[in-house]
Amino acid sequence: MTRYAVVDLEATDAHSSQNKIIQIGIALVEDGELVGTYTTDVNPHESLLPRIVELTGLSDQRLAKAPDFSDVAEEVRKKLEGCVFVAHNARFDYSLLMKSLFPLGLDLEMPRVDTVELARVLFPTFEKYGMEALSEKLDLHHNQPHAALSDALATAELLLKMQDKIRQLPRPVLEEIIRHSDSLLYETREFLKEQLEYTPLQVEQLCLVHNIATRVQNITQEKKPFASSFAKNINYLGLKARKRQEQIAEKVKEELSQSTPSFIEAPTGIGKTYAYLLPLLAEGKEIVVSTPTKVLQNQMIHGVAPLLKEKFGINFAKLLGTKNYISLEKFSRLLLSNTEGKNFEIFKMKILVWLTETLTGELDELSKVMTNEDYFSQIAHEGYVNSKHLHYEQDFWLKAQQRAELSQVKVVNHAYLIERLADYPETFLKNRVLVVDEAQQLFTILEKANQKTLKISEQLEKIDVEASHLSRRLMESLTFQLANKKLDSEKIALDARELGLNELADIFETPEQNFIWREDDIVHASNSDFYNFEKLVPEGTKLYLLGATLALTEDNPIFPELLGFKNYRFFKFDGHPAENQEIILLTDGPFIKNTGTIAYAHYVADKISEVAELGTQVVVLFTSKISLTFVAEQLSAEGWEVLAQDINGSAAQIKKKFDKGEGQILLGLSSFWEGVDFEKQDKLVLMIPRLPFATPDDILTKKYAKRFANPFYDFNVPMTTLKLQQALGRVNRRHDQYSRVVIIDNRLAGKSYAKRMRKNLAQTAPIKKVKNSALVSELIDFLL
Repeated sequence: MTRYAVVDLEATDAHSSQNKIIQIGIALVEDGELVGTYTTDVNPHESLLPRIVELTGLSDQRLAKAPDFSDVAEEVRKKLEGCVFVAHNARFDYSLLMKSLFPLGLDLEMPRVDTVELARVLFPTFEKYGMEALSEKLDLHHNQPHAALSDALATAELLLKMQDKIRQLPRPVLEEIIRHSDSLLYETREFLKEQLEYTPLQVEQLCLVHNIATRVQNITQEKKPFASSFAKNINYLGLKARKRQEQIAEKVKEELSQSTPSFIEAPTGIGKTYAYLLPLLAEGKEIVVSTPTKVLQNQMIHGVAPLLKEKFGINFAKLLGTKNYISLEKFSRLLLSNTEGKNFEIFKMKILVWLTETLTGELDELSKVMTNEDYFSQIAHEGYVNSKHLHYEQDFWLKAQQRAELSQVKVVNHAYLIERLADYPETFLKNRVLVVDEAQQLFTILEKANQKTLKISEQLEKIDVEASHLSRRLMESLTFQLANKKLDSEKIALDARELGLNELADIFETPEQNFIWREDDIVHASNSDFYNFEKLVPEGTKLYLLGATLALTEDNPIFPELLGFKNYRFFKFDGHPAENQEIILLTDGPFIKNTGTIAYAHYVADKISEVAELGTQVVVLFTSKISLTFVAEQLSAEGWEVLAQDINGSAAQIKKKFDKGEGQILLGLSSFWEGVDFEKQDKLVLMIPRLPFATPDDILTKKYAKRFANPFYDFNVPMTTLKLQQALGRVNRRHDQYSRVVIIDNRLAGKSYAKRMRKNLAQTAPIKKVKNSALVSELIDFLL
């Protein structure tokens, strides 16, 4: 039976080649049991760095009384003799131990296992693989992080948990993992091989085809009756009905008898989701719900869906674009090769484990640690499944479609909805009610879906400049024209057609119908008017469109008309200012138009620091990645625990960390404006450095300008107000949750157009104008 010596060494400086051992911890494991331990301090005969003292809890005084390493070296060697050396980052611990033994004339050759690399394979969805993070995730006993014996015991427990997990895999899957494990450090592969005799050939609830095992999924149909009233149904969910919520629910029910689309405008945070789901489901309707983002899809699937499944037996299904799912056909082909490099091989191994766990096959579930985005593109689904393929019955994209047809509620995002409505609307919406939530976001998503784009460099690569002198001249002319700030459509189209670049010529030959512009290497073309959503929806489909701002002007609900609707019914539900939230407008900050980006970022960072000093969690929403980066750098340099989107992780990753208290300050971009809810915090400060106006070059603003007289006042101002209202709603999810929203941009306090914005925002929460010097005292009163 193999005996494992799980070792952890603490050292004077892990980053120095002159580091010395200051503490040793050894946990001996055999036959799945802890059979012995050993620990000792070691005198390094030098002073410890302050950060090592803080990290380990050791002191110079304590180590001065400890033995020299030469005094314990033989005892340590005997403890390790005949064992497999195991460590969390074996390269560091083994190298330091061997370096320390060598001057004493002691030699010790041991096979080694690295638990970091094993953890990457066996826990494929984890975001961190440090011992503290793993201890939290796996509930390891780790009472004294960075005390050598505590670390060794936690690593031993981790090793045994991983051993158990490996032994639950079907043997063919483990054999396939081993086939790719040559890339693992040292003799880690041998640890995997030792588990083979303990693995079963088949595992219940896993469908095994050749070397790939996936979870068997069963959809239960156990519908339970709804009550006749909305209030009773929502009470049954353990929630309390709100007056406006009940009114919306009643209107949703009434509108079922109307064939025309129903537009319902209601404030953010009023509980619209249950207000449309419960009455429609109580009437026996099957539904397609469309949300603006994948984040909001997940919130419905993981928040609302389990509750309705438990109480009423309602099945929900999430549908995403094909590239979000793994293609088992492509992955099985990749497994035939093992020449792509170490990280790619680890990626393959962790997917083999992940496939035994995932119910969705969504690639977003996988950890991005040391993983190239190209790895994901090589196994992304393409939306076609060959019934003759070996893994056809296991295909996740196909199972998602099948699950959706058996579910009462399909949950999609707007981009997916537009794609499906363009392809096969009757099949997708057959006998279902369509609910478009946050419908104001359709503008942007329709625009992105319908724009034509061409990569200039790819077009120019098609030209054979050696063919003739004329080809060279035409290419020079075309390149020059495309580089101009003002594009000459007629000239570009003529040169492109002469060169045989027909796709490029087609875009520029209809300039009177298109907006055409260049961004870096991309040419964009968009129709001159808004895209017609009404034409995409099949006749006879009952359609609800809900949102916080659907009437862009007070006297005329222009929004439906911009989407192409001529016949519709429109209802507006006013809200009441929240009693648990307040908006604070700073009145005397620097004028944003006259302040440079870096100078304004310093001002913003200083304001955030002032607020964070009060000890509360702070969310800051930016409109610019550049500004976020400058602010993040300053705050980090000052020692703040910052979670910055796309710097410290994706939106979903940093949100999880923030909810767990791993960072005090969260800096977010667009996805946080659009619908990431902060429901776990009892008290929270939201800060907005800059009003989220669209730029003058924004294509939707240009289109509005072409149709209406005052695009800024009638389109940009209300859309910006809406975005602010959405942001306020993100931090006001419960009646017992309290928040303050600090708007740093002083334009909202003083500009003439801001009067209208303040009037609308005041319907969401009370507004207070405050000078910079009074901000902290204002927030202290709130936080007490």
